Amino acid sequence: MKEIQNNSIKTGINQPDYLGMILKYLKKYTKFIVLALILGAAIGFAVAHYLVTPTYQSYLDLYVNVKSNGEQSEKNTVDTGEIDASKKLINSYIVTLQANTVSNRIIEDLGGRITRDQLEHSVSFYAIQSTEVLRISVLTNDAQLSVDICNAYMKISEAVLDDIFGAGSVKVISSPELPTSPSSPDKTEYTVTGGLLGAGLIALLCLIIMLLDTKIADEKTLTDRYSISVLGSVPDFFQFSKTLKIPRKYVRKSKKLKEKNYNNEKIITSAVVLGKNTPFPIAEAYKTIRSNVLFSLPKMKNGVLIITSPATNELKTTTSINLAMAMSKIGAKVLLIDADLRNPSIHRYFKISNKQGLSMVLTGHTDFKDAVIPGVVSGLDFLSAGPVPPIPAELLGSYYMSDLMKQCGAQYDFVILDTSPVNLVSDALLLATQASGIVLTVREGKSTTTDIDKAIKAINMSQSDILGFILTDVDIKGAGYGYYQYNYGYGDNPKSRKV
Repeated sequence: MKEIQNNSIKTGINQPDYLGMILKYLKKYTKFIVLALILGAAIGFAVAHYLVTPTYQSYLDLYVNVKSNGEQSEKNTVDTGEIDASKKLINSYIVTLQANTVSNRIIEDLGGRITRDQLEHSVSFYAIQSTEVLRISVLTNDAQLSVDICNAYMKISEAVLDDIFGAGSVKVISSPELPTSPSSPDKTEYTVTGGLLGAGLIALLCLIIMLLDTKIADEKTLTDRYSISVLGSVPDFFQFSKTLKIPRKYVRKSKKLKEKNYNNEKIITSAVVLGKNTPFPIAEAYKTIRSNVLFSLPKMKNGVLIITSPATNELKTTTSINLAMAMSKIGAKVLLIDADLRNPSIHRYFKISNKQGLSMVLTGHTDFKDAVIPGVVSGLDFLSAGPVPPIPAELLGSYYMSDLMKQCGAQYDFVILDTSPVNLVSDALLLATQASGIVLTVREGKSTTTDIDKAIKAINMSQSDILGFILTDVDIKGAGYGYYQYNYGYGDNPKSRKV
């Protein structure tokens, strides 16, 4: 455990497993990929069947020989030189068949059913595998026209060879036949191509989403990317709106409410650890976090913990309150300090005045013993932030703060400080040297790896220890947490639960 912690302090950030991330996203969107495959295949088939004009191919194969028919009958042996001469003759013959004079004769023979441009685009001439066999291939939108063009070339082929070259012979090897089905489009090819394009497009979109999506999706995202322990995961309170008695109007606006004011007093008040309305998963989450913090005690120089977050709206204040209360439930003497001098809020939860607090103690206007509110919960004392000072960072980094932390560490088993977000101001880093370590709260579906990376690098620069993450706002229904299936906290008698 200690070795892991030391590694996390030095680096904290693991090399991303891009292959694993790609497979994860592809698996996540498998249904969409399959749907795109089917839809793409259907579109490909429809395009081939309804939009692409079918074409019909007919061809004529001619054997071209450099000698005439009479000369061939006198000699039955095959001469290599004659074969080479025949191959050269094919090239000359192709050029001749493409001449305007020949094209005009073909068009005339067809009765003007095709133009010269159409003929040039429809007919192709080539030697089959560099042999003496010449293939005349015709591809048109009319099956009968393709055959008629081949027949027209067959009629004039020998006459053209004799008129132009005065030698050689042509034999028909394969006569043109009427096509019974279109040669193109190939509906199977279009269907397969459409399906692959559809699936490939969605897969590419998944990869783009993966590259752009830097939000923490679940606890595994944290453990895979960071060599820092996850102390626990706290469920989303809105999943227990009935048990927590959160008004329906807030539930309907829960997304907006959580984005803009995540430390809403009604939610925090309802989320008291081991309170009468606390659902089992929430209470169990904080018990787990408490146990993991206690497990870290042998490595801690004192009982001072800093609770902070990379950015805003990541439930650090709610976590600070509930963790302090969880600590007090085991008989420990705990002090909760609202060290967020820029945006104090914990005093509203306890419904006490913020006129005297940390800022007043550090400036010498109030004694510590007079500013501390004892027993806000059994075993838990509280020191509010006090009036917002003009220079919060200088106060938190002062000798007076250091001396106060030594005093608190001597009087209490645990001192928990709720501080400003790391990436916004340096307050948490100024306090870090006085603490055993920093706990980072990150919010599922909101906190980004970019923000977390930045926070970790800043903490490492300050030579402070990161004790671990606390993941908040976890969707325990979607994540499949085992204890959600039990009915703890749903109408059971809170008094029957053991602390």
